[in-house]
Amino acid sequence: MKGWIAFLVALGSMGCTSIVGQQDFDASFTVTPNADGTYFWWNEIELSDDVNSYGVARLGFVRVDAQPPAKDLTFLSMVKGEAVTSTARTLIAKKDGMPKGEPNVVLDMVHEGDIRPFFEDGRTVRIEWTGTTNPSFTAWPEGGITVAVKARIVLDE
Repeated sequence: MKGWIAFLVALGSMGCTSIVGQQDFDASFTVTPNADGTYFWWNEIELSDDVNSYGVARLGFVRVDAQPPAKDLTFLSMVKGEAVTSTARTLIAKKDGMPKGEPNVVLDMVHEGDIRPFFEDGRTVRIEWTGTTNPSFTAWPEGGITVAVKARIVLDE
């Protein structure tokens, strides 16, 4: 614990912006493969605070979790999450290949900058989930497989 405190104090002395808070959010998407092995789902996520009341908002992490009946995420070959506004699409996180036996995977962060512009009303963001399924996976239950999402937004001064 002392090591983390020293690290945080050192960061503050380097002129970094101060972290004033964070908001975790949960979402989910259902993977039902199309004939070509692709899938699509979207979420609108609403935060309790207006992100524009902070100097910067950025993603801390995005994690996907396999839900029963899946034991891991190997039914996916690739997943990507895009923030969609009325004028643009921005890839924010993705992962190619899923490790066998791992029920949850942290996605690779693609967009590491300020995410406030993705919240056109200050509180709501649309995320579209797309990707490809593993062609060797054939045990699709009726209705597909749900993937839970856990993400963190870090709010800076």
